[in-house]
Amino acid sequence: MNDSSRMVQEFPAVPSRLEELADLIACPRCQAEAWSSQGSESDRSLVCQSCSTAYRWHDLVLDLGSANEDRSVAEERAAVRQTERNAALGGINDEFEDLSRAEGALKDAILALPYGNGSHYYAEAGYFSNVRAATPAFDFLVEHLDLRRGERLLDLGADLTWSTHQMACRGLECCAVDINHHLAVGRLFEAHSGVRYHRVRANMRDVPFLTGLFDVVLAMNALHHAERIEPVAANIARMLRPGGRLAFVEPYCATAEAKAAFGRAQIDAGISEQTYLLHEWHRAFADAGLRPRVIRVSDSFGAVYEKADGAPGDLFARFYDGRLSVLDAPSEVAPASVFEVTVAIENRGNAVWTSVSQFPVYASYHLQSYDNPRTPLPSAIGPGQRVTMAVHVTAPREPGDYVVEIDLVHEFVAWFASKGLESRAVPFRVSGGTRGMNIR
Repeated sequence: MNDSSRMVQEFPAVPSRLEELADLIACPRCQAEAWSSQGSESDRSLVCQSCSTAYRWHDLVLDLGSANEDRSVAEERAAVRQTERNAALGGINDEFEDLSRAEGALKDAILALPYGNGSHYYAEAGYFSNVRAATPAFDFLVEHLDLRRGERLLDLGADLTWSTHQMACRGLECCAVDINHHLAVGRLFEAHSGVRYHRVRANMRDVPFLTGLFDVVLAMNALHHAERIEPVAANIARMLRPGGRLAFVEPYCATAEAKAAFGRAQIDAGISEQTYLLHEWHRAFADAGLRPRVIRVSDSFGAVYEKADGAPGDLFARFYDGRLSVLDAPSEVAPASVFEVTVAIENRGNAVWTSVSQFPVYASYHLQSYDNPRTPLPSAIGPGQRVTMAVHVTAPREPGDYVVEIDLVHEFVAWFASKGLESRAVPFRVSGGTRGMNIR
């Protein structure tokens, strides 16, 4: 039932926030969409009119898991409780019973998520410093999502719901989903900022929001907790409208060996930890009908994918689109000297170029061989951005006339020139003497 006015007439006891939420979901057990409610004002249940299954709504959190939950999900939630004060496993080094009722410095630290407030929580290892480390990736997603007020957003694996709160403050209609017990922390954010958003405890693999409901699905370091990524990707694509966007930040591995070793301490503690090689992440989303709009392969894998018709293509299909220009270079150098070629690098593609990555981008050159020193980029270069930098070239020992070819390299993947970016040839002379030479 999607007509909220009909729902009010038939079930006038449903509170407004629960009524709004009921209008977005189908019953996990039978997929019916007609609901009523029962219980007290402070502790209600949403009841399916078709199969009579009741789902508890408490602390403004709708629990869709308790009535029909996999044993593995319950076990993982218990493991989260046991480790939430273990900073070495991403927990919080403090004594608390319920984060949704935190007070004092701990509450202030929560409300300062994700950017921090200078407290000791953000200076030591654990949850708060981990979240703050993800802020560049989060800001990248926000910058490239083209968000519009009033759009509907689903935050998967929302945990304390700081990311949901950030999006709600930007004027989006938001819903946070997680399997754990931290969703009630959202009430701290709501009281602090005055924004509101729905919170649902459910498994992201089969959370039953209506098909085509969301403009945006967000996942901040959450999808790798799923037992398998393929059904999660399929459910995300189902819930997105045509043209809707998936935005995520996730860990990735460069080798099969690293993948096998990933998250071992958390796994031993009972927490589900899986991650994937880059092409495995991409294939899961592509097979679900999503294709990349913009990507950032840095210390983590961040991207915005779009639900669109047509072949998704290779992950790096537009990675190498750019322009390389030589601004300054010496014409004569000393034998075996290291000299500088000043270049401008313009990124015209859909990916961030960065030297901080398991697949870093460097400036380099071809001179007598391809195995020449790499020069790190001075900063990450996002789509549409341009930087100027010096490429360090080692001159040959023998005097003579030479040409050095300046290029960019996507380490372990490809030279940019082989993918269509025009490299730049710089002629120079190696002289036997040093007088009058332009040595850098």
